[in-house]
Amino acid sequence: MTKLNGWKVLNEGQGGEVVLGVDFATTGRSDSSFSDLAPNLGHGLALWETRQPDGASAGSVEDFLGLWADGVAESGRTVRAVLGYCAGSVHAGELAARIAERQGSAPVFVMFDPEVPTHASLYRDFVAMMNQFAAVLSADEVAAAHREGEEAQARFAEFAAYGDELVRIFQEKAGVAFAREELDTEMLDEFVAVFRSFVAYLNAARQIDPAAAWSTATAVNSEHPTEGAAQAAVAVDIAVAHSDILRDKRVADAVNDAVKAPVGS
Repeated sequence: MTKLNGWKVLNEGQGGEVVLGVDFATTGRSDSSFSDLAPNLGHGLALWETRQPDGASAGSVEDFLGLWADGVAESGRTVRAVLGYCAGSVHAGELAARIAERQGSAPVFVMFDPEVPTHASLYRDFVAMMNQFAAVLSADEVAAAHREGEEAQARFAEFAAYGDELVRIFQEKAGVAFAREELDTEMLDEFVAVFRSFVAYLNAARQIDPAAAWSTATAVNSEHPTEGAAQAAVAVDIAVAHSDILRDKRVADAVNDAVKAPVGS
């Protein structure tokens, strides 16, 4: 497969057009990803998924968007559509705007359960990460980590500071789990680095106002639509769990319908 800076090729496709998927995809996550959508994307289109920049702990929006936009520009491809999953919809809207300016026509913009990251959504993701250690840590230890994370919301009003605190808690508790299993500390560092990078990705999204971009988008909504979905130009509601939204054939059909239109139409 083609290797691109900032992008992972999921479908090679045919011709010179490409569809871009913005997400923080990690190995072994339970939620669906663009890898699930790829086999069902029609029209012979290439599908690329974002890779995260190395060492983006500061969370600068340019660390992310600069990497992705430059990679597409260097490829010379015409972008037919930009897709955003969850918080990735914030990044995707800005990326679509930059691409429209560069190529002179606006790509189709589709988002799935779009949301702006908040303390509450970050805490939800932290809980999911901590729950991975339920087989090693005791139920009381996992619950204590949950409480620490929840209580920290009141002490850290700034999103970035709250994210740093959750990384600290996660590293401490993960360290206990790894030591208990006598696992390599390098593995621990890599594990923590993924969560730190995810927090940076969310913090970067917080630096973008998505309102203008979202007002032009098609929102594909699961059975529990997000607040962001109400800002879209077009809504497609599908009775599917949020975790399975990119696996569902009906969702793929909605994406295929959206990208049929000529670029810039």
